[in-house]
Amino acid sequence: MSTPSDHDRTPTFNPYTRFALVALLAVLLITYLQLLRFPTWDVVFAWLVAINIVTFVAFGYDKAVALKGTLRVPEVILLGLTLLGGGIGAVLARPLFRHKTQKVSFRLAFWPCLIASFALVTVYYLVLCPGCR
Repeated sequence: MSTPSDHDRTPTFNPYTRFALVALLAVLLITYLQLLRFPTWDVVFAWLVAINIVTFVAFGYDKAVALKGTLRVPEVILLGLTLLGGGIGAVLARPLFRHKTQKVSFRLAFWPCLIASFALVTVYYLVLCPGCR
């Protein structure tokens, strides 16, 4: 009997990589499609709309699979989406889906991510891109 060598195995992605890649591709695709449809939009604004859609969907998906016991979206991905501009989507999704509202460790990480995200967006629009107003 032969055993498969290391280079014969199909590479597998851990959940962090899988969900991060899917989320990133979804955000980039939505951003691109928005800029095609609305060419006068600022790229950062299109990114913010896209990442909020993806964040909202990620929270909803995670709640749905949490009830089934299948592969979940890692918390670090949900927090990362929030930090990268998906704060509005997260704030809307949490109470709507009743998801991640009771877990203290998540709440302790969520609020700093949300505040940092809003601070970055504010700095961008008020300081770095004054012509975007």
